[in-house]
Amino acid sequence: MLFWIAVVDDDISNLKTAEKILKANGYKVTCLTSGEELLDFAETNKVDLVLLDVHMIGMDGFETIKELRMIRYGRDVPVIFLTADDDIETETKALTVGAMDFVTKPIIDNVLLLRVRNTIELIRLQSNLKTEVRRKTEEVYQEHEKYKRLSIQVVQTLAGTIDAKDNYTRGHSSRVAKYSMEIARRCGYTPRDQEEIYMMGLLHDVGKIGIPDAVINKPSRLTADEFDMIKKHPVMGFDILKNISELPKLAVGARWHHERFDGTGYPDGLSGNDIPEEARIIAVADAYDAMSSNRSYHDIFAQQYIKRELEQGKGTQFDPTFADIMLEMIEADKDYTMREMTGSPVQMTAQEPSKKLVDNKFGFLSMLETGGVDTAIGLKYCMSDVEFYLEMLNDFSTNSADRQQNLCDCYKDKNWDKYRIYVHSLKSASKTIGAVSLSEKAKKLEDAAKHHNEEFILENHDELITSLKGIVGGILMATATYNK
Repeated sequence: MLFWIAVVDDDISNLKTAEKILKANGYKVTCLTSGEELLDFAETNKVDLVLLDVHMIGMDGFETIKELRMIRYGRDVPVIFLTADDDIETETKALTVGAMDFVTKPIIDNVLLLRVRNTIELIRLQSNLKTEVRRKTEEVYQEHEKYKRLSIQVVQTLAGTIDAKDNYTRGHSSRVAKYSMEIARRCGYTPRDQEEIYMMGLLHDVGKIGIPDAVINKPSRLTADEFDMIKKHPVMGFDILKNISELPKLAVGARWHHERFDGTGYPDGLSGNDIPEEARIIAVADAYDAMSSNRSYHDIFAQQYIKRELEQGKGTQFDPTFADIMLEMIEADKDYTMREMTGSPVQMTAQEPSKKLVDNKFGFLSMLETGGVDTAIGLKYCMSDVEFYLEMLNDFSTNSADRQQNLCDCYKDKNWDKYRIYVHSLKSASKTIGAVSLSEKAKKLEDAAKHHNEEFILENHDELITSLKGIVGGILMATATYNK
């Protein structure tokens, strides 16, 4: 079947570029130059996908998509925004009004095709999964109560299919479901609610169906683009499951199991009790299984190390209540049966952050800790790859002189717009290496610059530069001491 795409952009060169790329790859393309043209077109034509420019003469993309949803053939059509903007506000607004994705301009052929193909695959998967689940449900549980209509066997089969994509997570979904159900039981959930969270756990990673196998099973470190692709699986899972009316909560676990209690998770940055309770439970179970099973980048961790990580993550990564329950379960598991049963646990002490560390690296990281760097956080952001973490530390210290100069120049000129950009970069980079205090100072100054709060910047700029110099000095001292 020929896939039909409508491209809407008031720039003829953009239209021609998109049309050439899409037609060369077997798509039927209709080019339109305004939102008004699209609305007229959608009255009598049903396309499979719309590529919609954000900024156009007349109706902009946001207005157009709202009107499109009121038209018969535009109600359910997926939309990918085309935009030259590169800011979180545009992205957030696009997703809020119902866009499935967006492509930045100027258009790059491989990026456009990847986004289009991923969207098409997601639509197909959602349709097929919904049809299959409903078919099985009607066959097996037609006369049962609503919450039992979704066959556990079907869900387990789907979970097995998900896990089979990843060479290192066989059985992961089943274990997460089991741990989540036990946490729920200890919290006083009814048997019915325990069964529901069990199925939510089974399908929490269903969005990985939409991630290429080559990315999921890549043995080496992921690139930034590949990691961004992985981070899309919660939303993909939500989109796949959200229309299964028999168990609407299935989508909850899929979308929000990577949110963090302190609000620094993804995809929506929810925090505290704003994160659905079931997702907070699954998040603890998911993290526990990641540590108690084999991965491409680590073997099974010892219980002592896992307990330490859960303790440190209470109130930041995890809901403290559910983390405590998981710790109780670990204490009761004297024979360490709650783990993947292939391979042996890595016997690490509570102080060792990774099995890869040798004595000199351990000393190096310990010295960094005394210099104000939380190496546990830095290693997490570097996927527990110590060599990569050392590389990131080196990059941070190497670039520090330019950071200081740029910040001080903007401070001297009182150019707060540019200051905000540079301090934003420092906020991100310092958090990546585990310099949490420096990152928090940078965040406050970023907010002040955004609102042109000159008084706050004048009072706190020097302290920020001093903190940056202190962190860099600690890194350089540790590097000199251990010759790294």
